[in-house]
Amino acid sequence: MNAPLQLITLTPNPAIDHTVSLDRLEPGAVHRARAEQFEAGGKGIGVAAVAAALGLRTAASGWLGDQNPQLFERAFAERGIADAMLRVPGRTRTNIKLADAARGDSTDINLPGIAFDADALAQAEAGLLARLVPLVGAGTWCTLAGSLPPGVGVDSLLRLAAALRARGARLMVDTGGAVLRTLLDRLPAPPDFIKPNRAELEELVGRPLPAVADVARAALALQARGIALVVVSLGGEGAVIASGGACWLATPPAVPVATTVGAGDALVAGTLAALVAGHAAPEAAVFGMACAAARIQRIAPGLPPREQIDALARRIAMHPLELPARS
Repeated sequence: MNAPLQLITLTPNPAIDHTVSLDRLEPGAVHRARAEQFEAGGKGIGVAAVAAALGLRTAASGWLGDQNPQLFERAFAERGIADAMLRVPGRTRTNIKLADAARGDSTDINLPGIAFDADALAQAEAGLLARLVPLVGAGTWCTLAGSLPPGVGVDSLLRLAAALRARGARLMVDTGGAVLRTLLDRLPAPPDFIKPNRAELEELVGRPLPAVADVARAALALQARGIALVVVSLGGEGAVIASGGACWLATPPAVPVATTVGAGDALVAGTLAALVAGHAAPEAAVFGMACAAARIQRIAPGLPPREQIDALARRIAMHPLELPARS
């Protein structure tokens, strides 16, 4: 950790991802699995893994159960990720992901995570801040990503975000709509980058967003609040990108889908890597989308060689969205 860190991911509720690959998922039937794998998971962990593979000096932080940290420790060592996780009493949860080859998607069963009472949370929060503060410098990107474990409220994230911002960090938030709404309402300054999916954005704004134009208006409204970059992932439709008062629909090429696990993490990590490299926000988001398109073609974690990602990025079409005024 001698060189300044470029990215710190904060994952309050990490998980061991147990992915079971099936030919076809049929509810109520007995299945014979094609394969299984166990990975250190959680939104921030996935972002850290992709970011490190793209060359960013990266640390992963958050709360990790002291009874089963080995999978995470091994993953961090193998991937060149600095371990800034605080060990807390308990076992890190396991999330089950059923990868359906016939449908090209996954069914997730997520457990709640380690529960914190008030005293345990106070100790865990103070311990995590003690680890984080020395690692953050001016311009360090910090992500707040994923769900909150039982007993942990948004106030904890607000305090952590305030401490990071006080050290000069740039803030990226990738959480659910209700948590994101509270953060946007109560943070002294808006995040620099957010990446909700359509459902999370609908939860955030409190209404359905059935058309791309609806998504774009909501994204521009958020961007106008001071968020430099808003990327709304739309699955196979691509993503809506809002930055600098303009908005685009970015559509990816058709690629074979082995799993959707990790696609959002790859999008975030690729975007951050491109921003750190000095690319403008829209182009950075396109590179992030290319990383996601590369990720979904592989059951095994990781990315293909850089030239393949760059080739995918060149195939992503950017469509400027000029929205008619509402009548």
